[in-house]
Amino acid sequence: MFCIRFGRDEPRKKGKGNFIRRMTTIRRGAPSQGRSVMQQVAFMSAGLGGNVRPHFTCHDSIRRHILYIYNIVRGTDKTLSREKFEAFLKGTQGACYVEPLMQESYSFQDFFWIWSQNESAWSAVKRTEELDTSKPISNYFISSSHNTYLDGNQLSSNSTADAYRTVLSSGCRCIEIDVWNNPNSRSASRNPSKSPQIEHRRQLTSNSIPRIAAEKLDALMSRHSRSTSVPQSALSSLESKHSRSPSAAQTTFSTLETRESSTTLDPKDLTGSRSRASSRSKEDRFNGEPVVHHHGTMTSIISFREVCVAVRETAFEKNPLPIIVSLEVGADKEHQEMMAQIMKEEWDGLLLDKPFDHICQYTQQPKLNELYNKILIKVKRISDKQVEDEIERGRKLGISSIRAKPPITEALAKLAIYTHSEHFDDHQSLSSRTPSHIFSLSEDCFHALAHDAAKIRTLLSHNRDFFMRIYPKGLRVDSSNPDPSFHWRRGVQMVAMNWQCTDEGMMINDAMFANTHGWVLKPPGLLSDENVDVEDIPRRTLDLRITVLAGQAIPLPRDRRQLGGVGVMGDKKFRPMVKVELHVEKQKGVNQDLVRETVVAETDNPDWGYSSRSLDFFEVKDVIEDLSFVRFKVEDSSAMRDNLTAWACIRLDRLQTGYRCIDLLSKTRRKTEHAKLLVKVEKVFRAETPA
Repeated sequence: MFCIRFGRDEPRKKGKGNFIRRMTTIRRGAPSQGRSVMQQVAFMSAGLGGNVRPHFTCHDSIRRHILYIYNIVRGTDKTLSREKFEAFLKGTQGACYVEPLMQESYSFQDFFWIWSQNESAWSAVKRTEELDTSKPISNYFISSSHNTYLDGNQLSSNSTADAYRTVLSSGCRCIEIDVWNNPNSRSASRNPSKSPQIEHRRQLTSNSIPRIAAEKLDALMSRHSRSTSVPQSALSSLESKHSRSPSAAQTTFSTLETRESSTTLDPKDLTGSRSRASSRSKEDRFNGEPVVHHHGTMTSIISFREVCVAVRETAFEKNPLPIIVSLEVGADKEHQEMMAQIMKEEWDGLLLDKPFDHICQYTQQPKLNELYNKILIKVKRISDKQVEDEIERGRKLGISSIRAKPPITEALAKLAIYTHSEHFDDHQSLSSRTPSHIFSLSEDCFHALAHDAAKIRTLLSHNRDFFMRIYPKGLRVDSSNPDPSFHWRRGVQMVAMNWQCTDEGMMINDAMFANTHGWVLKPPGLLSDENVDVEDIPRRTLDLRITVLAGQAIPLPRDRRQLGGVGVMGDKKFRPMVKVELHVEKQKGVNQDLVRETVVAETDNPDWGYSSRSLDFFEVKDVIEDLSFVRFKVEDSSAMRDNLTAWACIRLDRLQTGYRCIDLLSKTRRKTEHAKLLVKVEKVFRAETPA
């Protein structure tokens, strides 16, 4: 271990680049009384079990505020006394553990070094508690992905096995695989409607729009067959949308191509996603085996086996908690038999292909700690009657080309042991008591159910004991997301998110599962061993005050990175501001503004001053702390659109009070080494006052 003292600024050299100039104004906190403090840090590290942060690289914009805090804490004393330092760490900062301080007094360098090394005293995010894995698996929220194989939008992006590696390594524990017939197999040639067409191209022309619209209708019908209450309205809306002129439709798809560039799954990171169907040979590249594809779209095709290999290599690399594989099956009997065999081969020793001797699948759920390093299959069974119902619904809608998915074969259905997909008809389906069943609903269908006062109690009761999965509505072709917290508050375990897009919903999802292994225990009131009425789930009134003090190394917009924060034409400088948004349950009939923002600052190392205006959220009622979130967005006020430059989102119960450092993420959810905000947080909860 080595330390570097705070040093003077290096003199600027003529012609020095912006990057070098930024980095040479950054200083490192280090103790001024080497041996004693270094020994103390070593003791802290041993006592905290590693709860010590690596050295903190600090810019003058933040250092000035740390010095200001030091002067306030020491008062009239020349240096900071041990007693005052300890009172600051325990009282002001609420540190959960402070190793006994060994010196009588502390200089500013000592103060900064020891404070910044203690994570519980420094970081804005409280370390998550050790997960209780002793509950049945329906008692947890599970980090989930929708159409996991895509790296961009839902219509024309790449399908890639590397997308599975990306989400699994980021903590996702429920993935989706859409499986279809091999396009070159004999069964596919006999019935081409049941497999994707390899001739699909990414480019769109005006002549292709009607065909694409028809294919999209078919795909939406297939996607929304999960619920009988949704397809008609969704299809009617889409049918109306696609009845426009080809030029209007083409404009819509052009916009989609533009938005794709802001997705999170960077193609540079997905090494296997470059090859396109148009450049592949006509030979069977999949050895007659099933393929993965978003049916009825221009997304590319990949091998089902390739996906299984990616899952095997990544699923339990750093995370022992189980994953759930949600299979959407459009393949015929022959290919389903292959699917079952491929999964058994590639996931040998990991696939849960038979029930445990001590856990009957018809009477009970396994506990989470009984499923370490296991892959569970969720698959839908469609009876012959349901196939007929789908065809009949298509006739009523006037869609002659509607295609229903084939029934699930016994070999595949037998793999759905403790996570068995059942068809959801209406709220009466919630009376199902089979422990293994999972209902999959679109967000629209769920909203209609959740806003019905007569049905919400039944919904909450069901979700305490049994699984429910929500997926984005089919019209989110840009891979946008719903707000997952709305569904979590009603007990939904799996809210399938489009990880391809960094938006409000995905930021909240990241905050829920940050520093976890993708399984989070539900809060009191939503657990299976509790019989709590919806009105009795603990809620409190919140007073929250956040003061943004300074920031450093804020990521610059792309057009200004090489020009010292100046625009391409030299007329627009980087002018950051911070928006703070409080995400809580919306009160019925109350129009409450829960967004506050700072004044505009300058440079990528902004300083809002010692007396900056606080951002206040007072008298916010009906707050469930475990299911509420605070979002920080750093925006470039000089940009007309697409002005987000960095962000952070923190679950409210994990947001620590005092002077806190927030680590910022880039637009694509990447961690940046030095980008941070220094804030002051004051948070008070009060019991609800009876009306």
